Amino acid sequence: MRLVITFSVFLGVLFPSKAEVELLKNADFESSSFSGNWHCSDCRMTVHTENKYHGSQCVMISNRHHDWSGVRQSVVLEGGQWYVAKAYIRLLNMPPGVSYITVELMAHLTVNGHPKFATVGQIHMQQEKFGWTEVGGDFLTPDGTTSAYLYVQVHNATVNYLHDFSSVQKISTNSNWKSEAHARINSLRKAPITVRLANGASATGISIELKQQKHSFGFGAGVVASMMTDTHQVAYQDFVYKHFEWAVIVNALKWRLMEWTKGHINFDRPVNAIKVLQAHGIKIRGHNMFWGVDGHSPAWLQGMTPAEYITEMKLHVQQVISHTRGTLEHWDVNNENQHGDYFERHTGDPDITAKMFQWIHSQEPGVKLFINEYNVITNSQCTTATRNQAIQLLNMSIPVSFVGIQGHFHSSDINIDVVKYRLDKVAEAGLKIWITELTVSENDANKKAVALENLMTLFFSHPAVEGIMLWGFWDGAIHNAPAKLFEGPNLTPNAAGQVYLDLVEKSWKTDYSQTISPHTHLSTTGFLGDYVLNVKRDGHVIHQEPFSVDQSGKHVTVHLTGDHDVSHVAFG
Repeated sequence: MRLVITFSVFLGVLFPSKAEVELLKNADFESSSFSGNWHCSDCRMTVHTENKYHGSQCVMISNRHHDWSGVRQSVVLEGGQWYVAKAYIRLLNMPPGVSYITVELMAHLTVNGHPKFATVGQIHMQQEKFGWTEVGGDFLTPDGTTSAYLYVQVHNATVNYLHDFSSVQKISTNSNWKSEAHARINSLRKAPITVRLANGASATGISIELKQQKHSFGFGAGVVASMMTDTHQVAYQDFVYKHFEWAVIVNALKWRLMEWTKGHINFDRPVNAIKVLQAHGIKIRGHNMFWGVDGHSPAWLQGMTPAEYITEMKLHVQQVISHTRGTLEHWDVNNENQHGDYFERHTGDPDITAKMFQWIHSQEPGVKLFINEYNVITNSQCTTATRNQAIQLLNMSIPVSFVGIQGHFHSSDINIDVVKYRLDKVAEAGLKIWITELTVSENDANKKAVALENLMTLFFSHPAVEGIMLWGFWDGAIHNAPAKLFEGPNLTPNAAGQVYLDLVEKSWKTDYSQTISPHTHLSTTGFLGDYVLNVKRDGHVIHQEPFSVDQSGKHVTVHLTGDHDVSHVAFG
């Protein structure tokens, strides 16, 4: 089926894995003749040669009477196909007394003769000072669609803005995505290891064993703090210690749950869990210092003045860091900030999130600070907005270290090409990424296994991604039962759980053993991380030494005393 789509205000393109055909005419507005391409719906469009995004000119949109008022252009698309759309806007004014507004890229489709509206991308707190900003996302044209147009909604008709480069392109299907992902894994996640036996000319029966102990890449899961210290939950605890190298306390560090009553703070529950996790060599993420969505902050804050809010927020940071300093690797600073402006509203400060980063950094400079957001890779509503926020924080010299992307997939029907586009889009900000909350909700464990394997392969192969955290894993401690990977009192893996174990503990972990002769070399590649070198004679360990492998690889020279003992091991 062929379908005609009219694109209103900004339409943009994704950055697919290969070049696609641009579907818009005069996409960069470099021609001042708009006949046959752009026209303004309920607005005035004038050529503007100052402050353009690129090229020699852009257009100014003014005289708007509705949020949806703006430019549009018809393009021909295919039904049942994924596309990406983007454009660049620059706000020229704000309504009196307003610090930020919402900007959305919307799709108005006609499906089987009926209208259907879909949000392609959102920016919830766009400020004038941000200047040129990309708005966009991806969308699937439904079967039965006959016509449509996309348009940008700037949520106040009094706002004028500039509009420049726009794009619409198809997301192509890459049938070779998995083989390409495996090639990237071998290139990004592995490095060469050589082993040499330096002397012992008559030595026989010598073998080398390289056993990986830890990954450089972060593999972990969300854990329940109370269960980590409950003497009746030993099976749960032992499973965590055996199978995860990272953990995140899912609830016990959240402000509302820690301090339900002002001044009565439950530090024991999270801190005791942190202690036992640390004792077993597990690294820990802090989730979360603040949560910007209404209903997730202490109720006793209500009614305070903006100054009182800020005083309580700073005190909260100081109190929490005083109990966790040196124990956490990461902090999610203002959770789901693209979906809630609770603190912006109650403090009256549109930049309060940036200040949260500064407060935490001043208390503990060594901890890595995260954005943490959803609707980023499961759909595109906040993909571009999250990328934009990362860029804006960096431009403000805010100490943001990573982008945390939640990944709550509500079906096993997942288009990997589209997910890769979304990852690539966020990675444009230049920050590394963690998948902080991964779930696949699917009752059929076999379908879930296929989806989980595909997602984890994509994530592990992506150059910007540095960690994957499951958000719950056992049916005895999970909010969403269809996402379970392990079941019953013995935490038995279902098909999807077995895929997870096979990938993390077998396919992506090095366990190498080989006999070696004097003055010869063994060469292999190993996954990045921490290892133990076992030197064996006739199958018995005669020497053991820890070492680590990074991107530069590792050269190991084993020196023997006589033909039977190891004097020392040199690493280079």
